[in-house]
Amino acid sequence: MSGLGFLSPGLRSAWRPWQVGASIRRFVMGWVLVTMVFLEVLDWVWPAPAAALPPAVWLLAKLLFGGVVLMAVMRQAFLPVRTLGRSLNALPLTELKAVENRQPAELLPLAAAVNGVLQLQQTAIDEQGKFLANASHQLQTPFAVLRAQLQGVMSGDMAARDTLPKMLATIDRSSTLVRQLLSIAKVEQMVRQANWQEVDLSAVAREVVMEFAPLLARKNLDFSLQAVPVRLSTDAWLLGELVRNLLSNAIQHSPRDAALGLVIRVLPSGTELLVWDNGGGMDEAIQARLFEPFQSGSGASGVGLGLSICRQIAVSMGAEVDLYNRVQDDCVVGVDAVVRWPQEVDLTSSCGVAS
Repeated sequence: MSGLGFLSPGLRSAWRPWQVGASIRRFVMGWVLVTMVFLEVLDWVWPAPAAALPPAVWLLAKLLFGGVVLMAVMRQAFLPVRTLGRSLNALPLTELKAVENRQPAELLPLAAAVNGVLQLQQTAIDEQGKFLANASHQLQTPFAVLRAQLQGVMSGDMAARDTLPKMLATIDRSSTLVRQLLSIAKVEQMVRQANWQEVDLSAVAREVVMEFAPLLARKNLDFSLQAVPVRLSTDAWLLGELVRNLLSNAIQHSPRDAALGLVIRVLPSGTELLVWDNGGGMDEAIQARLFEPFQSGSGASGVGLGLSICRQIAVSMGAEVDLYNRVQDDCVVGVDAVVRWPQEVDLTSSCGVAS
């Protein structure tokens, strides 16, 4: 760029023809040669103008003719670039179709890259539309149920004593759905911002456990926490939301008076967060779908967004989250929710706490 920075990109390309694509360069040079040969042949087959005009005027006329031909050739040479630009500008935002691969060889990688981005965008738009449709349905259904229950109580067709607890459960489920939808929006925002800093995973886990202490006590769960201090490069709120959703699922699926635990450990392969319960396990046929939005196991009372949020957060940290049935004495007794960070972590000290 040195020495030519004051020129426009077009003029700089004119001074550096080796930076132009080979097919465009051959096309332009071919037409320049054809024009030069034509002008030389013109002097031979039609000598009258050359004899009638002063040499300087005849030379200027030939140069003007050559310039006009060169401008037309350059315009034709870069026609595929303008066509590609028009194709991209004409794409509707709601239906991103692939641009046609009719460009010169130099533009084919660009067209392929653009089509790849368009395909990813279209996939994201389709998934967003599906998610919004599911969210709309999930939000409308509880209100319809509440309206029917309230009308039943007001008309006397339904007993208030039996109906009010059901209405409270419907409201709780709607509140959970709204909270998790807002959580998804916040997760997406914070992942885009990516203001990562070192966060102590064990400290975050203890804070979440303190938040859930009333729920643990309500079901009289025998909870244990075993954790080593581990610092991860992430966001404290995201990490807390990950632990919060896993622990909430475990509490929800645990029967009263059962055992429940959270383990943070460092293995040769990386750091591992394990939340285990004794809720009887899960149907392995639907295990893979449990991380999709609005998917939940049979008999579950949740809205099916918690594990989807967990996977989204784990991916933002370069980690993986999986579910496993825990087997004891040839019997499935519960589920292990495992998050693994393969990257190196800073282990400062170790300790174990049980309650």
